[in-house]
Amino acid sequence: MKVNRRQFIRSASLCSLGAAGVAGFYTWRVEPHWVDVVQRQMPLANLPDSLVGKRLVHITDLHVGHVVEYDYLQRAIDQTAELQPDLVMVTGDLMTAHHTECIEPAVRLLKRLNPDNCAIFVTPGNHDYGLHVAQDQVVTMLFDELRKVGIHGLRNEQIDYQGLQIVGCDEWMARRFHPQKAFAQFDVSRPGIALTHNPDTLDMPGWDGFEGWVLAGHTHGGQCRLPYFGAPILPIQNRRYEAGEVEVDSVRRLYVNRGLGYTHRVRFMCSPEITQFDLTAAV
Repeated sequence: MKVNRRQFIRSASLCSLGAAGVAGFYTWRVEPHWVDVVQRQMPLANLPDSLVGKRLVHITDLHVGHVVEYDYLQRAIDQTAELQPDLVMVTGDLMTAHHTECIEPAVRLLKRLNPDNCAIFVTPGNHDYGLHVAQDQVVTMLFDELRKVGIHGLRNEQIDYQGLQIVGCDEWMARRFHPQKAFAQFDVSRPGIALTHNPDTLDMPGWDGFEGWVLAGHTHGGQCRLPYFGAPILPIQNRRYEAGEVEVDSVRRLYVNRGLGYTHRVRFMCSPEITQFDLTAAV
């Protein structure tokens, strides 16, 4: 049977619409909740023997609020707990809130990780600061509630975990990023990990004297990535920090997690991420 030009164009258009519909459904309903568990090693100089083999899990950008389905976040947190981590690092944007309305559900969510069995460390992100990234009292209340359930909130502070120095930087967009204060007690002869929400802070002054791994979030990996081109839209200046592992310089290695949540429910070739690191001694 012969097919004329008009029939061919109509058939091709219907096929294109069908393919677009499938891709749209996948981007909207499937990949945003298709969590990828990334497994890596984290070599650290001068790591005590007692920490070799310990499991560190990094999550970020949960965005508890009206956009991300809470049931999905519960499943993702339970999936994190099933990895049986010794340490959990959360690098900001626990919630997307105007004021304090999301504090209780955010704390309830992280409590599912069972802070009695693993050490949990949290540093804030821009969305944790509420409307206009300007409500310091919201983060203060959030971190107070986290401490009540045994979770360590770090805002330009350092804490020791069995000989491992953990430094949590506060949020740059809230004008609370003060690395000189955060790293004031850092000892380069001992192993260290720094937490910062926005990876662009790695290019800012104040990191002198820090050596080790840096964990970050904020980018969501761009949420949508194109083959060969990467993410067309990124909320950062340095596109090297889109996602994954980056050697910043000779003494700092960065890992940018793609996050669990989103500000808009759309992901394509950029699934949400849980990162599992096994601590090893650097050769």
